[in-house]
Amino acid sequence: MAKGLVITEKPSVARDIAAALGGFTEHEGYWESDDRVLTFAVGHLFELLEPEEIDVKFKRWTLDVLPILPETFQFKKKKGHTDRIRVIEKLAKRDDVDRLVNACDAGREGELIFREIARYLETTKPIERLWLQSMTTESIRNGFRNLMPGKQLEGLAQAAECRAYSDWLIGMNATRALTKRLKSRKETRAWSAGRVQTPTLALLVDKEIEVLAHVPRPLWRVTASFAAVDHNYTATWFDPAFATNEDEERRDDRIFERGRAEAIVAAAQIGTAAGVGAALASETRKPSRESAPPLFDLTSLQREGNRRFGWSARRVLGAAQSCYEAYKLLTYPRTDSRCLPSDYRETVNTVLEKLSDARGDGVSDYAAGAKRLLRDGLLNQDRVFDDAGVSDHFAIVPTGVLPPADMRADARRVYDFVTRRFLGAFHPAALWERVERTTVAGGESFRTRTRALMEPGWRAVLPAGEDEEAAPPLPALARGRDEANDVAVRTQEVLSIEEETKPPARISEGRLLTLMENAGKDLDDEDLAAVLHEKGIGTPATRADIIENLIGKGYAVRQGKSLRPSVKGIRLIDTLRRIHVDRLASAALTGEIEQHLKQVENGGRTAADFIAEMKEYASEIVERTKTFEYDELYEKEAELGPCPACGKPVIEMAWFYRCQEDPARPETTPDCPMRFWKDTSGRYLDRTAIAALLRDGRTPVLDGFTARSGRTYRANLEIDRDEWRLQVAPAGWNEEAASETPEYEVNTEALGACPFGGEECKILETSTHFACTAWLADAEVQTAFRAAKKAAREAGVPAPEKPEKADHALFVFPRTVCKREITREEALVYLRDGKTELLTDFTSRMGRPFSAQLVMKETGRHGFEFPPRGKMGAKAEGAEGAVADGAKSAGAVPAKKPARGGRRVGKKPDPGTTRVVRAKKKGGARKAAAAKSAKPRARKTAAAAKKQAAPQAE
Repeated sequence: MAKGLVITEKPSVARDIAAALGGFTEHEGYWESDDRVLTFAVGHLFELLEPEEIDVKFKRWTLDVLPILPETFQFKKKKGHTDRIRVIEKLAKRDDVDRLVNACDAGREGELIFREIARYLETTKPIERLWLQSMTTESIRNGFRNLMPGKQLEGLAQAAECRAYSDWLIGMNATRALTKRLKSRKETRAWSAGRVQTPTLALLVDKEIEVLAHVPRPLWRVTASFAAVDHNYTATWFDPAFATNEDEERRDDRIFERGRAEAIVAAAQIGTAAGVGAALASETRKPSRESAPPLFDLTSLQREGNRRFGWSARRVLGAAQSCYEAYKLLTYPRTDSRCLPSDYRETVNTVLEKLSDARGDGVSDYAAGAKRLLRDGLLNQDRVFDDAGVSDHFAIVPTGVLPPADMRADARRVYDFVTRRFLGAFHPAALWERVERTTVAGGESFRTRTRALMEPGWRAVLPAGEDEEAAPPLPALARGRDEANDVAVRTQEVLSIEEETKPPARISEGRLLTLMENAGKDLDDEDLAAVLHEKGIGTPATRADIIENLIGKGYAVRQGKSLRPSVKGIRLIDTLRRIHVDRLASAALTGEIEQHLKQVENGGRTAADFIAEMKEYASEIVERTKTFEYDELYEKEAELGPCPACGKPVIEMAWFYRCQEDPARPETTPDCPMRFWKDTSGRYLDRTAIAALLRDGRTPVLDGFTARSGRTYRANLEIDRDEWRLQVAPAGWNEEAASETPEYEVNTEALGACPFGGEECKILETSTHFACTAWLADAEVQTAFRAAKKAAREAGVPAPEKPEKADHALFVFPRTVCKREITREEALVYLRDGKTELLTDFTSRMGRPFSAQLVMKETGRHGFEFPPRGKMGAKAEGAEGAVADGAKSAGAVPAKKPARGGRRVGKKPDPGTTRVVRAKKKGGARKAAAAKSAKPRARKTAAAAKKQAAPQAE
């Protein structure tokens, strides 16, 4: 009997299909039934050849061989996947297999994974496509009843290949060219660039330049409290005649002169001391409707996770993918649609019926909302059921499967707000009452604005206490009236509050996803955003990895919920724009390339035309990078002021600011020693800071310095005119967000006995670890010892004795390893066998996903055991990817020994002591200048330094 060979993207999906269809017998690496053979890939089994595999001349990174423009693109087997490929090939060549079924994930990348396999097999057998929106048993069965011809998705396959080829062309060429021109002798990593990651970085850099250029200004706000007939209220002063001007920091409620603030307070307080301070209040009350928000697509879901919990985009995607694959709770998450198809109405009713029977903690709210909809009917159907708004996939909605009691915490949270959004989408609008009250006291105007929830509508499905915007209603000035004028109230207290202007907020990860989706446009207009939807940077499925790549490659860092670029990231974008490689740093232009990929998918552009465009683009990048001169980069920039050392004008250069060199200076005359390096204690020194430093000898308080612990702090920069050194004078720590390590729900049942401590020592769950009771007790002792040691140091008394270590190993196993959650089931296998099964979806510190087994060591801690693989070949970081940590690659240029006399690079100190940044000097002039300017100077003691520092060292 002829059989179809079904190939899935992951082993877990193959197991789910075997269970849903039934009748399969498991063999080594595959399953078989009467009419199907079922096997799996492990993500991409093939990859594009490296440049040196195309031609040996590309082995050395030299500018003369660029650009690299292969006539054809060839694939090779990925290291470590030979056995898996052999199994698939053997099955595909069986005489009883007459067709192949592509059951990889339903999207562009899943299509590419399968087409790579099909190309390698050189098969002429027909191909069918399984397109799953949900992983429930019934959805899988329906999918196999409605297989599509493979030719129907030929456009998607071509777009997938074009995406891979374009990333290779831009990444390989741009990374090699930029690395050769920008890498310093002490750097060991490439200056990676890519078609998608670089314009994303540019969005962060543009905002960071605004933040760094901000200079705080003192301002005052005046607030007052008033007593009406039956209630008290507060109000804030504002200027009714305010008009916008060129000063963007001015607002109608800001006062920039202390005297004016004091005058306003005095005028409003007239008569309050005697208790007769009369004021007149007027108000308007207007109803306001708030429609239910649309269903989630992946990007909006990631924004919600970032807004609520500060989660990264990757963490949200991982939890949603778990809900889809492992628990079958949600439909396919990697979607860009927020609508449902018109034929999904019956499915929605079925899901509501299942939710209406939900019982237990955390799901009873679903039952109430579902029953209300089944009783009253569904609203907003024209907006929700919209075929025109559905692309390859529809919105993320629940499948009707109820969550198990032992569900992972992250997955439970994502399932919860997807389900509540699904229920809310069919509810009526929420009704608010907006109140604006103006109170005039002593001729000065004060404003009170509030809104109160009158009818919850769709907000009824939100969990209790979730609605932060709702406030108690403000009693009316005149009962039963929507408007009131000149009602007498009594002034109680008037206060002037001193503040200072804040820099613009950095971009949160959720906001960055929105900017990527809208091709860099900062839009609040949903209609305009929809127009730019197809011009976004990347796709919903890839944006999380793009962000992680930027962090892994050292171009960006997380700071709380926000992202900020590193000094290296700022310099990369600045250089690209100055050498006129604007397209590589432009979100809008790169968004157009993404639109061209859509056109390839839809037949509006040929793959050949697209690749020709990308080759021309890569050539342009290489040519401009090869030919620019450093002296030309900043020649049009204005001078910043006189050098404090020699008086000559200070100019900007690629790595630092320095005084303008005198061409006529004899070689025997020492060069001016002063340099202001752009990278100072982890902060980029922008032109505004340098101008202030030259003008005043000291900057205002600047933000964004980074300690070796990773914490950020504020500081002043000063010039030490005796030693010509740049000093960093700390001015306080920044508040940091909570740890990125997630905390999980705890199952109090012990996992078993400790393998090191005997039967009496049990393995327990905590919110962050699986650990034995001895380890937990020791952790408490160590915490108490550190606290006692710190207290003794502060009191100036001898430190307590260090507690003795346990006489045996202590078992501890984190619940998060390399950004991947370790489930209780996986921990039980680890405890039983001393190692886990092969686990996927770990993320290295370079941002690269990898697979490994976790192995228990004799110390009680874990180690990694990797799948067998050959010698690591070269891989370019620039091809929108990254290599595993420690691997030699084209993106990790071999390190060179530092030049003699080069500065030793050490760890950055915490801002507990003043940071001294020594000026660099060139060649033989270094020693001469040092000898000339050297002066005896007493070293500061550690105590003096500690006393001087604003924030105390950790």
